[in-house]
Amino acid sequence: MRPVVERVRTAEGVPVFVVRDGDPAAGPANGGLRLLPYDSERRALADGLRLARRMTLKHALYRTGFSGAKLTAVADPSTVDRRALLRAVGDVLDRHAGRLYTGCDMNTTAADMRVLSGLTPYVLAAVDSAVDASLATAHGIVAAVRQAAGGAVADRGVLVHGVGKTGAAVAALLAAGGARVTTYDHDPAAPLLPGCTALHPLSAWWARPEELLVLCSASGVVDERVAQRLRCRVIVSGANCPYTSREVARILARRGILGVPDVVANAGAVIGDSIEHHQPERFRTGPADEVYRFVAETVADRTADLLRRSSGAPDRVGSALAELLDDAPETVCGLRFAPARV
Repeated sequence: MRPVVERVRTAEGVPVFVVRDGDPAAGPANGGLRLLPYDSERRALADGLRLARRMTLKHALYRTGFSGAKLTAVADPSTVDRRALLRAVGDVLDRHAGRLYTGCDMNTTAADMRVLSGLTPYVLAAVDSAVDASLATAHGIVAAVRQAAGGAVADRGVLVHGVGKTGAAVAALLAAGGARVTTYDHDPAAPLLPGCTALHPLSAWWARPEELLVLCSASGVVDERVAQRLRCRVIVSGANCPYTSREVARILARRGILGVPDVVANAGAVIGDSIEHHQPERFRTGPADEVYRFVAETVADRTADLLRRSSGAPDRVGSALAELLDDAPETVCGLRFAPARV
């Protein structure tokens, strides 16, 4: 089905694109609110379309009970009137009356989602829950890394690209598991994490010798030039749409670099959304670590299945992913969640 696009403006004139993708019969559209100083509205729309499509695939792969969506707002995160933005988004969500949900994405925060949830009920962001959506995502990414590493990360070299909230949690979890973790972030103010070695923001991160590369920063960080220079053996895409083109994936496959796609690795938040939507009381009152355990097990299972179907061959990952999409679980994943203790 063709995506459905709406364009709205906040009271101060900030444009927001609302993209719904996929078959509504799969469930309400669900995707995060991304806030970036795009250089044009056209670029913001293109980003929304691309990300909403990836959300549709992710929801289908894990049978979350949702279809895909993405909201992209064109503004400087440091100066935007956030309340005006959230009011405009709340109006859109109310108008859809349960057919569209949103949550955090780049440059929108848990505090923003708390405000938004006071304006509309159509927010899935672990508000009033002990669960941290970023940490849930991190647990899923680490589970994918473990599978790609053969089951254990102890003494394996890992480069984590991007140490925002999710990336920092990924690095910490990997270090706790015994991995030799190096981190990179373009921001000089990025945190220095215990047990990890931080690279200089101007360093040639793509030339690093670490076996495993975990992408946790922005979309489009690997272009064709970088793909030709990478020295890693495995890429786990914790970030959405980390490649600038399909040619990047082809280059990596030709070079024998195995890639675990974003829709497989970074599904922790949407798995959490599925629990929150389908078992709201259990999600709100249950132990957060049980949600993280469920996320890790679910992502590990799908990653292992992907690697098995592809036989670990980089050029077969795409066909293996297509097989997985045709073989989605019968039961909505949020309904399969059953904590060991309450």
